[in-house]
This record gives sequence, C-alpha cells and structure tokens, in this order.
Amino acid sequence: MPYNRATELALLEWTNTFPLDSRVESVPNLTDGVVFAKMLEDIDPSYAVRHLEKDVGTSKWLGKKKNLEAIHRSLLRYINNTCEGLDSFILDNPVDLNAIAQHEDAGETFKLLTLFLMAAIKGANLQKYVSKITTTLDASTQGEIAGIIKKADAVETTRVVTGNSGTTVNPTHDAELELEEKYAHMAVEHETLKKKHADFISRFERLQQSHDELLDHSNKQDNKLKAYENSDDGDQTDYIRSLNHRIQEQEDLIASQESQVESDRIARERLSKELSVLRPAAQRLVEVEDEVKELKTANIALSRKANTVDHYQKKVEHLTMVEKENTALREKIDTLQGNQKDFDRVYDDNAKIKTTLKEYQQRFHSYELTYVELSTQKKHIEEQLRLRDDQLQVLTARQQHDEKFIDQLQEQIKTGNLADSTSPDSPTGKQGGLNLEEELERSEDPIPNLLLEISRLKAENQLLKSNTAGTTNATLRIDLEEAERVKKRLQENLRDLTEKYTIGQEQLSAMISESAGEKEEAIMHTRKLYLEANQELTNAKSKLAELQSELSGRDRDLVSTKSDLAAVDQEQVDAVNSLKAAHELISSSLQNDLLDLQKKHRDLTTDFNEQKTQLVEALLSKDRLMQDLAATKDRSGSTTDGQAQARAIIEAEEKLREQLHKQDALIQDLQRKLKTAEENTPEAQKAANDSMIKNLTRENTLMATAWYDLTSRLQSNHVVLQRRQDAPKSWLNKQRQMVNTPSRR
Repeated sequence: MPYNRATELALLEWTNTFPLDSRVESVPNLTDGVVFAKMLEDIDPSYAVRHLEKDVGTSKWLGKKKNLEAIHRSLLRYINNTCEGLDSFILDNPVDLNAIAQHEDAGETFKLLTLFLMAAIKGANLQKYVSKITTTLDASTQGEIAGIIKKADAVETTRVVTGNSGTTVNPTHDAELELEEKYAHMAVEHETLKKKHADFISRFERLQQSHDELLDHSNKQDNKLKAYENSDDGDQTDYIRSLNHRIQEQEDLIASQESQVESDRIARERLSKELSVLRPAAQRLVEVEDEVKELKTANIALSRKANTVDHYQKKVEHLTMVEKENTALREKIDTLQGNQKDFDRVYDDNAKIKTTLKEYQQRFHSYELTYVELSTQKKHIEEQLRLRDDQLQVLTARQQHDEKFIDQLQEQIKTGNLADSTSPDSPTGKQGGLNLEEELERSEDPIPNLLLEISRLKAENQLLKSNTAGTTNATLRIDLEEAERVKKRLQENLRDLTEKYTIGQEQLSAMISESAGEKEEAIMHTRKLYLEANQELTNAKSKLAELQSELSGRDRDLVSTKSDLAAVDQEQVDAVNSLKAAHELISSSLQNDLLDLQKKHRDLTTDFNEQKTQLVEALLSKDRLMQDLAATKDRSGSTTDGQAQARAIIEAEEKLREQLHKQDALIQDLQRKLKTAEENTPEAQKAANDSMIKNLTRENTLMATAWYDLTSRLQSNHVVLQRRQDAPKSWLNKQRQMVNTPSRR
C-alpha cells in the first residue's frame, strides 16, 4: 500500500492519540518498539509486551529487532483471536522488521502503524478509537485515516472475490468426479503444505533459540572482555585477542543465522499466502462434498418415506386417539405441578419458621446462662459484703481503742508525764521542762527529740489519712445501703427478664401458629424486648463493676487505717517503715484493680460486640424472612427471571475465575522473567567473573605451593628434580628463584 506525505502525517497524528510518555514527531521515534508496546497495551493489556531489551552492546539494532518481533507476534495473536477479515491484508502487506530496526525504513514503519490501526478499528474497543479519531483529529487527518481503512477493506474484499471466482466449476463436466478429483489433489497439497509449514516453524524456532543463545553468549563474552581489560592482573593481550577473534566468529555466525531466519521467514510467508489462497477452495470443496452426502442421505430417506406413507396413513386414526389421551394427561400434569409448587412453598415456609424458632431457642438459652451467671455473681457479692461487715466491726473496735490510746498520749504530752515515762537514757528522762535557750542547745544534739518526732509523725499520719481518703463508719453504712439497693434492683431486673422470657416463648408460639401480619408484629415486639434485655444486662454489669471497685476501695481504706494505728504504737523508724509498706501495698492493690478494670473493659467490649453481632443477625434474619415471604407470593411469575439471573451470575463467576487464572499465570511468568533478568544483569556477571578469577588464582597458588613443597622433600631425600629453567616473569617467581637457587662454590 503506497503512502504519501499526508497519509504519513495522519498516521503519526493518530499515534499521538495514545497515552504515550512523549510525543512522536518522526519515524526514528518508533524504531525502538517502546511506542508500539504502549499502543498494544492500550489496545488490550493482556497482549502487552512489558519487558523490552535496552540498546546495549555493539549491535543496537538487534535489540530493537527483538523488541519489534515480540510486539509483532503479540499483535498477530490479538488479530487472530479478536479481529476478523484481516488475514488477506496481513499477507499482502508483510512488515520487514529488519529494515525498521537497522535502517529505520519509513515505509515498513507505516505498514506496521497501518496494521495497528486496523487492529484497533476491527478489535473489541471500536467505539473508543472511533471517538478518539473523531474528537481529537482534524477533518483532513480523519479523511486520510478513513482512506487507509477503505483501502484495507478493499484488499480483503478483492481477496475474497478472487478466491470465490477461482473455485467455479465447469458445468460441462461431471460435477461429482471433478469435485472428487479436485478434493483429492487439494488434500494432498494441503497435507504437504502443512508438513512444510511445520518443518519451517520448527526450524525457525530452533534458529530463534540458537540466535538468542548466541546473543546471550556474545553479551557474556563482551562483559568478560571488559572485565579483563579493566583488571590489573597482568598482561592479557593474547587472551583478549583470542576473545575478540571468537566474538568476530560468533557475530559472523549470528549474521548467517539471521540471514537463514530471514529466508525461512520469507518462505513461511510465501507458504502462508499459498495456504490462504488454497483454504477457501478447500473449504468450498468440503462444503460441496457435504452437500453431496446430504443429497444422498435425503434420497435414501425419501425412498424410505415413500415406502412408509401407507403405514403412516393407517396409524392416523390411532394417533388421533393418542393425542386426545395426551391432552387429558397434560391437564393432569399441570394440576399436579401447581399442587407441587404450593407444597414446595409451604415446605419452604415451614423450614424457615423452624430455623427462626431454633435461633430464638439458642438465644433464650444464652439468656438463661446469663441469668445463672448473674445469680452466682450476686451470691458472691453478698458473701463479700458479709465478710466486709465483719471486718468493719473488728476495725471499728480497734479504731475506738486506738483513739482512746491516742487521747491518753496527747494528755500525757500536754502534762509532761510522757517525759517521765520514757527511758532514763533519753534526754527527756533527765529533765522536765526546758526553756528556749536549752531547747536551742538541745536542737544541736544528734540524738532526736522524741516530742518533735511524735508531733511530726502525727502530722504525717494526718496527711496520710487525708491523702488516702479513709472512710468512716457512716460512709461504710451508706455504701452498704447502696449495695442493698443495687442488689434489690438486680433481683427486680432478673424477675423482669424471666417474665420477658416467658412472654417471648408465648410470642414465638403465636408467631408459629398465627397469620403473616401477626408474625410480623411478634417479631418486632421480640426484637424490642431483646434490645431492652441487652441494655439491662449491660447496666447490671456496669453496676457490678462499680460495686467491685467500691469493695477494693474499702480494702485500701482498711489497710490505711491499720497502718495509721500501727504507726502510733511502734517506734519511730518501725512506724515509718510500716507506712512505706502500707503505701506499697496500697499502690499494688491499685495496680491490681487497674488491671482488673482493664480486663473487665475488654470483656465488656467483647460482650458488646457479640451482642451487636447477634442483633445484626436477628435483624438480617427478620429481613430475610420478610423477603422470603414477599418472594413466595411472586415465585410463580419470577422463576424464569431468577434462573436467568443465576445463570448470569454463574457465567460472571466463571469469567472472573478465568481472569484470575490468567493473572496468576502472568504474574508467575513475570516473576520468572524478573528472576532471569536479575541473574543476567551485568553486576551478577561481573560478580561471577570475579569469583571465577579468585578461584583460579587460589588454585594456582595452591599448585605452586604444592610443587615447591614436593621439590623440597625430594631434595631432602637426595633426589634432584629436573625442571625446565624458564626465566621468571613475575616479581613473586623471581623472589622464589632467588631463595631456592643453591649458592655456587
């Protein structure tokens, strides 16, 4: 197909309508294959070629050619699987990828662009690309694009007409014999061409594989050559020269292989053209043969029918009676089918009602378990309250005794009798009262003043009492009364729950026996009762947590009171230590309470989530019941629609499953390619070469060391080892020769 300047500009403008990284201005921008890969990915992402070779090495056009070949193969697969009516256009307009990659041929490049245009127009996204052409391009460019499409369609139409005209049959000869002869001749040619085509394909694949292997080997040798040129391990000129010679030989071999591949490709295209020319004739021959077979079969059937006409006429009266019986049976079948539908509907309703009943039974069973748990907790709290009452009485008696003792001590301190009752070794036991000067002198004495210590301890005791917020007997009585009120309220809640459970059972039985409207009312009332029961249960648990926290606070107050009383009876140091121990005990108790509260908070959160889930499930079950009741009314009219929807859903699931399988396979392929690319990177090859050089150096060192060791042993055994005296070249060998050479006398 010839291309003028306007057509070329129109194709370039159409190319820029695709989502590209940069704008295409000329043909050289297309020769590396990147733009074509972007276009193919936009046409159909499943046929996209995402791994393109970079222009690395001495022959850059080989990488371009490989990229273009991969894109061309993927485009042809897309055309064969999606587009129709482009076979003749592809055969009449073959694309020379060598010319595009090596010489940047504009004509071959525009042929490939035309092939992309026809694939986009004939593909699955026709509306998308037509709208792009009509909205983004000007009128002249649209006219050129339309002319290209018309020319391509004209080529396909001409091919079809030529193929059909070549298969006309001369009516003067015997039609059957001529068709059989042509069929046999074309079948032989077809088999021969198939074998040749398979042979060429096999040869092409082998050559392509060997070509890829040679390219990989050439790249490896280039990397080795560069590594050896950059290394400083000695003179490698001969080795580099040999490698250059081998590289030249391999490049010659690659060129010969490419020429062979090109000749095989041309032969394959020629055979493909012949096969496309012969395919319509073969198809027509097969159709004619099928028509002949059909005519023979029809002739035999007509002869048999002619023999059975009389027999059929005799059975007409009998068939009339059978038809009447069939009509009666059909009416009975329709009646039975209607009864069966009613039975199925009633059976489904009963199954749903049974399921609902089972769910409500399970929920009421959980309510019973909650009731038993609350009863157990109530008994435990009552027992704890009784123990706390006993402890409170004991502590009250102790407190009264301690208060009396403190009052006596305060009176003794005021009257000065406390100084007489102390030990004679203390400063207060020697003298009664002291004036200001003596007190100032005594303040410098290292022995502590007991009166000052007692007053200080009293102040600390009062401060500790105020900080720990110790409770009095009146406060404890108020708390006990509050606990009794909470206990009564919990008992009332339990009675209400029992009554509601009984009402729920009655409503459930009524829901099973009564009509649909009454069932709906019973379900709504039951859901309301369920929500109220959940709310009351949450309140009861919160009250229980408050009671437990109050009990722990009372325990802390009791410990604080004990420590205060012990601080008065004991000595100064022991009292301070006991106060510290009491504070540590209180802090540990507070920490334990904090951990318990955190655990209870988590438990309450879990219970709340479970109750919320149960509520949602109950609402969903109610909605399902309503939907099922509504669906049973319209089931007779919507059975076919449901089946069609089910089939559509199944087909959609199958398509999604196929897409998932394709994506998994594509991901595995990409991972495998990525792993191969990582293994073939220049860094990996350089590391492998370095490792190989190190191994060879180590082996040479070991061999030299072993040889010198063997020489020394043989010389010690009075055996002379003869060796050719080569002049040493390296510094290490020269030093070894100087050391090992015996001195001449």
